[in-house]
Amino acid sequence: RKVKLRVDEVQGKNCLTNFHGLDFTTDKLRSLVRKWQTLIEANVTVKTTDDYLVRLFAIAFTKRRPNQIKKTTYARSSQIRAIRKKMTDIMQHEAVGCSLSQLTT
Repeated sequence: RKVKLRVDEVQGKNCLTNFHGLDFTTDKLRSLVRKWQTLIEANVTVKTTDDYLVRLFAIAFTKRRPNQIKKTTYARSSQIRAIRKKMTDIMQHEAVGCSLSQLTT
């Protein structure tokens, strides 16, 4: 993962930094994506308990069932909408009661 920090203030030889982002490296993200499955992305903007406005992103993939014969594991658009709604609800519920430091650890 890549952690981005922003320098807010310089005091002598010390820099006071603030959290500015957390991201996957491109090779990790590309290793997750596979053919013959559906990629589902969701995002939500949440205000933390310490008054930071945070935008969370999540990705999900469909998975083959045990003993599945069909090659593909595509989801219908109605299923994608339901999964995305569930993802945003869970992210909203988990992030509302947290501070920024709790979210990033």
